[in-house]
Amino acid sequence: MAHAPELPEKYVCTACQTMHAGTVSARTDSGHQYDAPAKCGCCGETELVAEKNWPHFKQ
Repeated sequence: MAHAPELPEKYVCTACQTMHAGTVSARTDSGHQYDAPAKCGCCGETELVAEKNWPHFKQ
């Protein structure tokens, strides 16, 4: 059986739209739990939205 790598959750900065990988906040039997970074590494903005919610985000 082939192993499928686990992909991290991704977050989008609401100011500059840069995408960031989430930080592992917990490890469980079913995988990892991810949290958004504290701030954007490009512009310093603190509001990051999960990639799956990005199409629904309104500023």
